[in-house]
Amino acid sequence: MVTELWTPTGTASLGVAPVGHNVETGSPIVAHTIMLKATDRFGKEHKMRVQVLADKDTAQAQIEEMMGNAAEKFIVDVRNKYNKRAPTQEEHKQIGHALNELRKYTKKRVASTSNRIYFKGITI
Repeated sequence: MVTELWTPTGTASLGVAPVGHNVETGSPIVAHTIMLKATDRFGKEHKMRVQVLADKDTAQAQIEEMMGNAAEKFIVDVRNKYNKRAPTQEEHKQIGHALNELRKYTKKRVASTSNRIYFKGITI
C-alpha cells in the first residue's frame, strides 16, 4: 500500500478512496485524487480535479508519474486555451451596442421591399 505520494508543485492531494475491484485479479482499486491549479497569462487561476486509479500491483513511481503527466498536460492546456484576455466591461458594452445596431438594421432591411436599407458601415 502506498503511504506518502509525491505531488507536483501547484497541486494538492485530496486523499485516497476505494473505487472497486479488478475483475481479473480481484485486487482492490483505489483512486488517488489531486487538485491541479494553474494560472493563465492574465492572472486567472484555473482548477481541475484529477483521479489516478491504481491497484496493489501499481508501483508508487507509476502513480507519481501519472500525476506528473496530468499536471503537465493541464498546465499546457491552460496556457494554450487562455491566450486571449476577456473583454472589459466597457468593451462588453461596445460589443452589445454594435450587435443591437446590426439587429436593428437587419430588421429594417427585411421589412423594406427593395432590400436597399444597409448597415451604416457598409456602402454600396
